[in-house]
Amino acid sequence: MSMSSFLKPKEARETFACPLARTFDKKAGPNCDADKCIMWRWLPLPASDPRFLGAIKREEAMLAQEKAKETGDKAKPQHLYHKKAVANVMNDPEAYGVPAKPELGWCGLGGKPEVGS
Repeated sequence: MSMSSFLKPKEARETFACPLARTFDKKAGPNCDADKCIMWRWLPLPASDPRFLGAIKREEAMLAQEKAKETGDKAKPQHLYHKKAVANVMNDPEAYGVPAKPELGWCGLGGKPEVGS
């Protein structure tokens, strides 16, 4: 694992030394401060995250079932409810099992790592 990969803050703090901490920081050790450092950068949750996609599919199905129950008609294809499902998940991601905040980041001193690192 290198600091050129996306990490959880705890992993960075426990694993890496910081060249700036040795020079400018008055704290006890030279370890990475991760999300407490001004150079830390967060990786946004990608739209392709399986937790996000699964939440949308579940919400589409629920919306289709609700509409069918309301009208008494056969349920329409779930994809017709995609826009509303995405809006519902984005309004309260944690209720759907999707993190509301980024979970991974990297040290901004070295530039952004390649996706897939």
